[in-house]
Amino acid sequence: MARKRRADNDIVHTNISFSQVDFWLLLSVILLVGIGTMMIFSASTPSSYTKSSTSTAYDVLKTQIIYTAIGIGVLILTSMIDYKLFARFSILLFVLSTLMMALVPVIGTTRNNAKRWLKIGILFQPSEILKLAVVFFLAYLLSQKNIREKAVKLWGILFYIIPVGINIALLVLQPHISCVVIILAILGMMMFAGKVKWYTFVVAILLAAAAVAAVLLFVKSNEGLSLNYILNRISAHGGEAENEADTYQATQSLYAIGSGGLFGRGFGKSVQKYLYLPEPYNDFIFSILAEELGLVGVILVISLFLILILRGYKVSANAPDMFGALLSFGIITNVAVQVVLNLAVVSKLMPVTGISLPFFSYGGTSLIIMMASMGMVLNVSKQSRYSKF
Repeated sequence: MARKRRADNDIVHTNISFSQVDFWLLLSVILLVGIGTMMIFSASTPSSYTKSSTSTAYDVLKTQIIYTAIGIGVLILTSMIDYKLFARFSILLFVLSTLMMALVPVIGTTRNNAKRWLKIGILFQPSEILKLAVVFFLAYLLSQKNIREKAVKLWGILFYIIPVGINIALLVLQPHISCVVIILAILGMMMFAGKVKWYTFVVAILLAAAAVAAVLLFVKSNEGLSLNYILNRISAHGGEAENEADTYQATQSLYAIGSGGLFGRGFGKSVQKYLYLPEPYNDFIFSILAEELGLVGVILVISLFLILILRGYKVSANAPDMFGALLSFGIITNVAVQVVLNLAVVSKLMPVTGISLPFFSYGGTSLIIMMASMGMVLNVSKQSRYSKF
């Protein structure tokens, strides 16, 4: 019998817990990280040689191994610390994340015509931190009894729509539209899980539509900020590309997927990674996986993601309190949305959006934040009573 949930606003400091974590959730994370690191090595080999005259095939792999080691350490740490302790800092994390987002347009680093990175000692992407901060922020507001009673009602939407909306505006300035889509999805799903009144959803949709209209007007009136590349990608996806470059990535991705067959060309034997598919170890790494490991590899990886998502939602359903339930739900929803959108992009079911594949795409900020998030979900599972195997 499941343990009775604590009061919604019962957030107290407790000691480190060493009870059993969800076995299948942990196993799926380990296997995904392992396969992801293996695929980064294979996909990055040709690109590594082009970085400089002294580059080797292992340059990208070495960096990713460091990120992975840090990520594993962070996962262990966050899985040991009671998640209710993190709840105390939910608002602070969101405020700090917003401040970092505000710094990006001012002192951010530009790459590929987008200013999305900050360099404060180390180079990192604040938008990755923002995704987790939004989950914490919403989980806190919708779980605290004294705040929740107001937040689920019509006018209470202002508690979270305005702060999240400010960050969405900052994302548009970068521009980072794919992150906007992810955060809007997290917002909508967590409002649903938090049992926000139905008419609040209607108002939220109207406010979102008004915000989109305002952004479009702002962009149109600001010559220095152009989002024409988004329209070009949408047109290209609809078969109205102005030039071959607009469809190049998607076409090369389909070549890679289609040539994989049932068992693939074999690990390390991709053809598309030889500078045909731009940066194959980032957003399109799944295409290389399909080419090298075939349908069998694709089914294996998708199955692992499904296990992770289903077990994560099971953790949420059995969490000992409302904050734990919403925290787990938001984190797993973030993973699920990114996986679905990335697979849709690489298979040309939707326009290219620049969404990375969790645990696979190259990058430190994304992997470390994702591993920290998984550690928190594992900590919630420790304190929940259900079958862990």
